[in-house]
Amino acid sequence: MKKVFFVQVSVDFGNSYYLPYAAGTMIASCLANEAVSQHYSFPEIIFIREKLHTVLDRLTDAYMVAFSCNIWNIEYNKALAKLIKQRDPECMIVFGGHSVGNSTELLETEEAIDILLFGEGERVFPDLLFQLNGGDLRAVNSIAFRDGGKIVRTPEQGLCDLSAYPSPYAAGVFDEIVRKHPDVEFSAILETNRGCPYSCAFCDWTHGKRMRFFPMEKVQADLLWIAKNRVPFCYCIDSNFGMYERDLELIDYVVKVKREYGYPEVFRTNYEKNSTDRVFQICNTLNSVGMDRGATLSYQTLSPEALKNIGRKNLTLEHFSDLMRRYNEAGIATYSELILGFPGETYESFCKGICTLLEQGQHSSLFVYLCELLPNSQMADPDYMRKHQIRSIKAYFKNAHSKANVDDEVHEYSTLVRATKTMNEDDWVRSNLFSVCVQCFHSLAVLRFFAIYLYCEKIADYFTFYEKLCAYLLSSEGRLGKLWREFRRRYEDSLKGNWHYANELFGDITWTYEEGAYLEAVYDWEGAIAELKPFLLQFPIPRALFEDLLVYQEVIIRKPFDNDPSVRFSYDFPEYFERIADRGYAPLEQKETVLKICSNKKYNDWLTYAREVVWYGRRKEANIYHRKEYSVSFPGAEA
Repeated sequence: MKKVFFVQVSVDFGNSYYLPYAAGTMIASCLANEAVSQHYSFPEIIFIREKLHTVLDRLTDAYMVAFSCNIWNIEYNKALAKLIKQRDPECMIVFGGHSVGNSTELLETEEAIDILLFGEGERVFPDLLFQLNGGDLRAVNSIAFRDGGKIVRTPEQGLCDLSAYPSPYAAGVFDEIVRKHPDVEFSAILETNRGCPYSCAFCDWTHGKRMRFFPMEKVQADLLWIAKNRVPFCYCIDSNFGMYERDLELIDYVVKVKREYGYPEVFRTNYEKNSTDRVFQICNTLNSVGMDRGATLSYQTLSPEALKNIGRKNLTLEHFSDLMRRYNEAGIATYSELILGFPGETYESFCKGICTLLEQGQHSSLFVYLCELLPNSQMADPDYMRKHQIRSIKAYFKNAHSKANVDDEVHEYSTLVRATKTMNEDDWVRSNLFSVCVQCFHSLAVLRFFAIYLYCEKIADYFTFYEKLCAYLLSSEGRLGKLWREFRRRYEDSLKGNWHYANELFGDITWTYEEGAYLEAVYDWEGAIAELKPFLLQFPIPRALFEDLLVYQEVIIRKPFDNDPSVRFSYDFPEYFERIADRGYAPLEQKETVLKICSNKKYNDWLTYAREVVWYGRRKEANIYHRKEYSVSFPGAEA
């Protein structure tokens, strides 16, 4: 039988890897096709990014090596394909996946590649293997190949009924992988549908946007496999989970298997953009068994001009504010996401957009991502780029929370928007620094309660506070100031793209800048406050209140080695800030108040704290103590 190897190298999150789902779907389809399975075997899926020659030595007697390509592995795939061809020129090399794009460019630039596969591989790949066994490649849809020095591209394969696609889980494709790697913590991909009804210019999800659904029996069987194989993290990659009534049925089943088997421990997905009542119900159900990591209330941008340019429509701010209140009352964490780099955005519109979300109550969790030009997206089209004067860079790709000290033989790259007609390179750097400042000091709460107090007492709005803080840090000689100047230098030196922080104190993985700055601040809290205090003192806060607020700001942040502190204040800060979190307000009351931390979760080392609180727990605000973890008493009232 002819050996077909698959290569789907994933990002290395410490000792955690995703099961190679895309490769698995194609193998399952081949195994279900008797005309193919009787002629081909599938010895191994390469899913760990090992040294190239280590992998090459395992690809013995290969008839074909098929590569699943994305931004985190495309250059690795090219390098490995060249080595395979040098050793065995007769081995067939096939590339498919998101980074192949919708053109034949890879065939024109990479001599080692024989065939490109476009779109969904479950139908095309078995057809390809069948025709390679004495047939005609021109009979296979959605591929491109060389013939007599010319590139031939066949007609596009139409969208298929998803019920025809077998499950890689049920087919046993991953059984051997799990058995051979008992020390690996696997994550699993789950699909319940494909397609997206929206047409955002920055996204490549809309290719073949008609919605199609996998049979519910297949989806439930996949979940059962995930649970029985003790896979802790399940990522449902639907584009708009919660849009359909059947999603409620699925979540009930997710909770059922979790209660029976204890797995998956976390169910993460991409929620429907308008965050309907159905989404709230789903989040509430997951939250009841501790399986969620927060509900997404995304905006991407609040600039009307940028929204028009990317073809997106947001929630109204009134609806967003109502949702914040509803989720807060239910005890469900929320997080919002923004993307920097859309055409039409300016420094001021972007930074004030962030602050608008804070004004509407999004204090807990905010994520800002850089706009990436994906191969199949409208934004990557040359005409679109010319119209909006988009200037891009190829920067080193490094995923947050992946291994820090890896000597990569091959660098991967992201193609990022660096400037547009409305935002030049300098403003892009300033916008990045502002967003890191807000994420560290507000979302991760280092100075959140000072900022909220100043805003609610009409002393300083959020934009003024964080713009001044950013400027102060860039001039400070302290530890945080040095960090901020290093961040600025790295953003300005864009081509290196070294935009992650690493420190062995917190593990051998990378962190985003705001997470790194937060960890540095908490690690040396006294030093951080000494550095920040001159900045805070410029605001007109009564001195006694100021000192009390500084203590409250410190004690409410969860730290390693905390031993349930008890703190006395002259002001009722807990009630004041809880009321604001619930979208209400009353003046801060001056009365003797004792806050006693009584948390069941303790951390006695920095590695566990960083991983569980900052990485795993950021979306759920695990880094601060919540109402159920402290008690409040009023000694004066007792007298």
